[in-house]
Amino acid sequence: MPISRPVASRVSVRWMFATCMLAATASVLAQGLPAALLPRAAQPPASASAPAAAAPTAEEWAARLAAARLEHRQLLDQPPGSAPLLAERQLASARRLALLSARAEAAKSPASAAQTDDRPAQAARSLRGPPPYSMLDVDALRDHFDGLVAQRSALTLTLKLLDDEIEEAVVERSAADASLRLQREQSRQRRSGDDAARLRAQIELAELRSQVAALEVVQADTARQRARERLAALSEPIAQLGREIDRVRDQQQVGDADIDKLVKESNAERRRLEAERTRLAEQLARRETEAAGSGPTAARELEVLHHTVVALRELEAIERSRAALWRGRQDALVARADKSQARAMAATLTRSIEQVQARLRNASEHGELLRGELTAQQSLVRGLSTDDPTRAGEQRVLDALQARLGVQEHLRDLLSRANVLLSRSRADLGVADRPDSATGWLESGYAGLGGWLGNAWNYELFSATETTQIDGRLVTVEHGVTVGKSLGVLVMFAVGYWAAGRLSHLLITLMARRLQLSVQFARVLRRWVNSILLLVVLLLVLKMARIPLTAFAFLGGALAIGIGFGAQNVIKNLISGVIILFERKIRVGDIVSIGGTAGTVLSVDFRATTVRGFDGIDAIVPNSALLENQISNWSGGNPTMRRTIAVGVAYGSDVRKAAQLVTDCARAHASVLTDPPPEVLFDDFGSDALMLRLLYWIRLGGPRGGPTVDSDLRYAIDDALRAAGIAIAFPQRDVHLDVTGPLRVELSGGSTNDVRR
Repeated sequence: MPISRPVASRVSVRWMFATCMLAATASVLAQGLPAALLPRAAQPPASASAPAAAAPTAEEWAARLAAARLEHRQLLDQPPGSAPLLAERQLASARRLALLSARAEAAKSPASAAQTDDRPAQAARSLRGPPPYSMLDVDALRDHFDGLVAQRSALTLTLKLLDDEIEEAVVERSAADASLRLQREQSRQRRSGDDAARLRAQIELAELRSQVAALEVVQADTARQRARERLAALSEPIAQLGREIDRVRDQQQVGDADIDKLVKESNAERRRLEAERTRLAEQLARRETEAAGSGPTAARELEVLHHTVVALRELEAIERSRAALWRGRQDALVARADKSQARAMAATLTRSIEQVQARLRNASEHGELLRGELTAQQSLVRGLSTDDPTRAGEQRVLDALQARLGVQEHLRDLLSRANVLLSRSRADLGVADRPDSATGWLESGYAGLGGWLGNAWNYELFSATETTQIDGRLVTVEHGVTVGKSLGVLVMFAVGYWAAGRLSHLLITLMARRLQLSVQFARVLRRWVNSILLLVVLLLVLKMARIPLTAFAFLGGALAIGIGFGAQNVIKNLISGVIILFERKIRVGDIVSIGGTAGTVLSVDFRATTVRGFDGIDAIVPNSALLENQISNWSGGNPTMRRTIAVGVAYGSDVRKAAQLVTDCARAHASVLTDPPPEVLFDDFGSDALMLRLLYWIRLGGPRGGPTVDSDLRYAIDDALRAAGIAIAFPQRDVHLDVTGPLRVELSGGSTNDVRR
């Protein structure tokens, strides 16, 4: 059975329904969700003003640790397979024991556990004496500044990872508590037998997992608190160092004494590298002589040694260019006075930086490859027995790989240092090197646009916080809602909207074909199913995007205010529509009369019901009116309806014959039902006629309506009585007598006659 799609005007109502349901759910969850995450033993007090439970003391942690050790020892003493879930309980108990040991140690020495890194406190130093300052001293400040900034970045990333870890731990604890409650309920129902023993083991395992999850949350929250303290301690030293570097940046110089000092250091390092290269070259030559005609193991060792010698030559070349690099920095300081010369040098430094960065990326990738080879070789050597003849050769390959990795890391460090020095020289010039071609301008614009879009994509609109209490500690889980998350939610919801529409269409089409549903009812049912699917899609999309429902708590508050000031009727009609749909006292297709409106029910929507009158005009009736007022449902339980026609015949007529003629006319009409049959009653002796009343039944929704059938029967009755010579009485007239004067007869037609007594 085909089902037409809802018209566009229904979309706004559907969105309103989904929004109302989401807001109401969010408003409830904003108050009840954090407590629902906790077991009964760990939930905060019901009163908002009640103080939080005190955290366990060192003695309490020690007592819990001792009890956990005793339980763990008892589990280990049980023979394997002697009890259900023994291995799982032993693993959970070992994890609980490790976490409790860490907590007991932290509680025993809280000062050392809470101590943060004291190096940032010594970072706010400055250069003494009058300018100019040596560039080596300024670089020392910059190195310290870069180190603190790197710490801040690492701590920021660590905090993000800890937030995710705490969120996962809270979810795991909720799942463990739910499993524990389920196991306890099942245990109360089964008190004996093998199933009871297994249920007791499951309860013990669930309790262990719940305790482990709670301790995981506490441990992660402790680490997060320390990271936050360290991050807060870094803010002021970084700011002071930044101000000091800005002060001395334009007052630095590179003297000949500094250059000589750097040249001496570079020559000493180069001689060391040269000696190392010579040693490896001799070892390589010796191994080539010894390994002539040997197997693949010796060939691999020789290849690694050869690459190590090549890397050492590259290190020597970098050390030779070290003095040239510092002289270039000296020239850059001199070139700052001339803008054109400074701009040309800035372009040269930019190209040099790009080349060094390319080599640095290559060195990093090569280092990752070497680490993988080293890990594989270590596994291979560990797998060989001591008396294996190939073990010695594989060990030499392992030693060669370790030496090669050390040289590669040294090369990466030198390239990274060279990149830093070039970048500082470029920054000290104080000019922006403009692109020298259209391609350069496009690349620069693309890079700037990409950075701007990245910042806009990750911009945080707002954040939501959930708080839970575990062992006297308030643990908060923060969820940030960014622009990227919001756009992703919209895209996923659009896809889900389309999928929900298709699924509801296919589902209702199948139901209509199998259950023989009417088109109108199927259309209404599809709207409701589609709205429910949209709500489910919205909740799933928010879950996938990791946006908590508590983020919309403000929407629930706004909705509550709206309900209090004018949305009562909307909510009342919405709930009334749900009641009408499930109660089914009024269904699509029923013929009803509501007040002065009578017609057929076309649809039962969220807010109102549409009734099409017999004159073709649609009436929009609020759903609450269908529940609060008296409604006549003509086709609610019986699809038939009785109608009445009054017929008056003149006095002196054969009443029985007239009644038979009227009955025959009713039976002859195709729309008059034979069961129950039509019936004529002698209704009354009227003042001017003998009154007959025809009672007949028709089916609602038939080919001809009730008024049309009445008209057909009146035509037929008039023709039948006229043919039989039975006169239909004239209209009844009102007679008024005046007994004091002449008798005046006033007819309803308006004429009067005087009658003498």
